[in-house]
Amino acid sequence: MVTESETTDLTLFIRTSGEEIAPWNRQRIVDALLREADIDYLLAAEISKDVEKQIVASGIGLLTTSLVRELVNAKLIERGLEKERRLHGRLGFPLYDVRQLILHQNKENANTPHSPEGTNLLFAEGIKKEFSLYDVFSIAVGEAHTAGDLHIHGLGYIDRPYSCCQTLEYLKRFGLNLPHAINSAKPAKHAEVLLAHMVRFSAVLQGHFTGTIGWDALNISFAPYLTDKSDKEVRQFAQMLVYEFSQLSATRGGQALYTDIHLYYDMPVVWADLPAIGPEGKPTGKRYRDYAFESQRFARAIFEVFKKGDATGKPFILPRPLLHITQAFWDQPNTEDFLRLACDVAARKGNTCFVFDRDAAVPAEGCLRRSFLSQAVEKGEMDKPWLWRRASAQSVTLNLPRLGYKAAADESKLFDGLTALLEMAVDAHVQKKDFLEKLLSYAEQGPLAVLAMDADGQSFLRMNRTTYIIGLVGLNELAWIMTGAQLHSSPEAQAFALKLTSFLQKETDRLSRQTGMHLVVEQSPAETTAYRFARLDLKYHSPAAGRYVQGDIAAGAVYYTNSTHLNVSAQVDPLDRVRTEGRFHPFIEGEVVTHLQLDMTPPDAAALGRFIRDVFETTQNRQLDFLPEFTSCLACGETSPGLSNACPICGSTDVEGIARLTKYYSKISGWNKGKLAELRNRRTNTSFPKRLHPLLDRSAP
Repeated sequence: MVTESETTDLTLFIRTSGEEIAPWNRQRIVDALLREADIDYLLAAEISKDVEKQIVASGIGLLTTSLVRELVNAKLIERGLEKERRLHGRLGFPLYDVRQLILHQNKENANTPHSPEGTNLLFAEGIKKEFSLYDVFSIAVGEAHTAGDLHIHGLGYIDRPYSCCQTLEYLKRFGLNLPHAINSAKPAKHAEVLLAHMVRFSAVLQGHFTGTIGWDALNISFAPYLTDKSDKEVRQFAQMLVYEFSQLSATRGGQALYTDIHLYYDMPVVWADLPAIGPEGKPTGKRYRDYAFESQRFARAIFEVFKKGDATGKPFILPRPLLHITQAFWDQPNTEDFLRLACDVAARKGNTCFVFDRDAAVPAEGCLRRSFLSQAVEKGEMDKPWLWRRASAQSVTLNLPRLGYKAAADESKLFDGLTALLEMAVDAHVQKKDFLEKLLSYAEQGPLAVLAMDADGQSFLRMNRTTYIIGLVGLNELAWIMTGAQLHSSPEAQAFALKLTSFLQKETDRLSRQTGMHLVVEQSPAETTAYRFARLDLKYHSPAAGRYVQGDIAAGAVYYTNSTHLNVSAQVDPLDRVRTEGRFHPFIEGEVVTHLQLDMTPPDAAALGRFIRDVFETTQNRQLDFLPEFTSCLACGETSPGLSNACPICGSTDVEGIARLTKYYSKISGWNKGKLAELRNRRTNTSFPKRLHPLLDRSAP
């Protein structure tokens, strides 16, 4: 029995978190409990004495602060003080996990390289994930995420919004003047300087957002700076742009900079009559429509760079070019040649993403989506393109198949469950919004100083223009559960899925009005989520889940079909796949895309051009891309089409497969089991329609 007087005479030392050795003093326990757990002094003193006695009885001579905290938390649990225990919690990693992460590649995020900087990022993410679930989100929301009812993306980036899109007009008008930067830069005089500003600002934004940094109408914004450049100089400038973004991986754990660049071959209605901003941020005296030639020339040069690839012919992983197709697109000079170029890039390199803007005044993707456009019109901002900046605060994805397991074929019960789950997702968004607003309230003295800067009289991140994403995983499997058939094989399954998607859109609109937040349905990337949901459902909802998850259950390589996509393995004509998936696109305000897998032989660019026009004229599809695959040889440096275990050129087995993960290409060695299983199941598309449009048929009179 150790008495209180005996403990005070003992010499104990503790290794502090500040890397010092200090004499033992139980008052520090009292102070920590008062500061962190909000309990009264007498109770804190009593707990400190109990912990001290336990330490003395154990015979430990040198303590650590983490061990002491564990002992204190154990005493809090013994007394039923769970709330206080959570407040007094410590965030971190077990020794075993640290060792594994340092020694072995983590496959949760395929774009995070295995490097010292990459592991730093993983450790930081891990601690912030714990913080998010403990401190930012409610217990109910945290449990819903942990259990797999929903998935909160970017938990490790809790102190930043999700994604953004803006125009280059902001930098053209205000230059580069960032909070806490030692130096500032006036508006650029030359195109090369403007590009440097754009690259630098993109890197800064990546440090303040979780996902994609988008630039709208890029070729149009640059056009006034390119009037005096020759065709050769424009091509060189385009090459500089692509290489700068493709090689920018020095930030955030060595990750590449997720960049979207939106390109237009015609002059969009919303840009045509705007006064053009040129060198030094000064009006040129012309309208952007007067720079149509320079804009088209630059767009063509960018695609020529993508067509060539890098020094070894390897496709550029970044940036991702999104080519907007409008009705006016088909009437532009040399459209046939330009479309062939864009389609050749799509077929051989996989870069081009086609965006179909059937309503000329409302882009399907980019800064001026429908809801943002209406707000800009209402606020009188349509003549101020530097204000066209849109952001998403967070993405929360719903596990749809689990709703089906719980409903047991009862449709009424299913829709009630969907409403409840959607409301839980909205709770998560409200809590993230509150946290971001708290960070922004510190203005330029806070961690989001860049997003709080107000060069144009408004903060760069305008929370009142921010969207909150609701993602979906497993609509195909839910339809299968409820109707007995998958989407590709049954009109009944499609009808049910459309009914559910329409319901989700209406409920999202209702909750937007109720909360004052702009909630949107979107196809979330779900590179990990589709795998995670399937694994958790096999754990908690077997044997039912075993009948519906995709992949190889025995190998643990399982997944659900993402969002509103058809089963990737379904043998469906490519136009039918695009048309069927496109039926869901009107219900999805956020980003949405159909992927078409290609085989080793690239399709003819003219055939793809005809296909693109068919899609534009006969479907509701909003975005489309093509997915070739590649084998990069680390021995000879050559890149070949298709995925192979050995280089077809030199025979080396030292090769790296490259394929599209979700939105972007990446090395498949970093993919998780579920995503690799999906890759193996992807059905290739080789048959494209033979109907010729006069515009694209060289033999037509």
